[in-house]
Amino acid sequence: MSTYKLLVAALVLTLLSACAESPEYLAKRARLDDTTPVCVGEADCNAKWLAAQHWIVNNAGFKIYKVTNDLIDTYYGSEWDERLVFRVTKEPLGDGKYKILASASCTNFFGCIPDRWKATLAFNKSIDAVTP
Repeated sequence: MSTYKLLVAALVLTLLSACAESPEYLAKRARLDDTTPVCVGEADCNAKWLAAQHWIVNNAGFKIYKVTNDLIDTYYGSEWDERLVFRVTKEPLGDGKYKILASASCTNFFGCIPDRWKATLAFNKSIDAVTP
């Protein structure tokens, strides 16, 4: 194989490996998955959904843009904004159970303030602790 082909192959492998998810990312994702709040029944779900709205009002970087029975969405910032944007969904699991799934992000390439992983984990713990 020529030197040129070896260089191209090495470059392709490097680019592909950059797309792989790191063990640190996978551990954070697993921790969030393990702490995702679940509600059971109307009273529990209403209490947790209302608490989710209050948490977003007090902790997100932007005001709430839209609230429905299964979605809480905040406004987005401009480019390079480090403030947190949130989307919270209530997804059915069956038998009157729902998971309340929060997703935080920002438009800053260098990171969000506060850290999106820590904020989402704090959301999960706070909402999971709510009882009707």
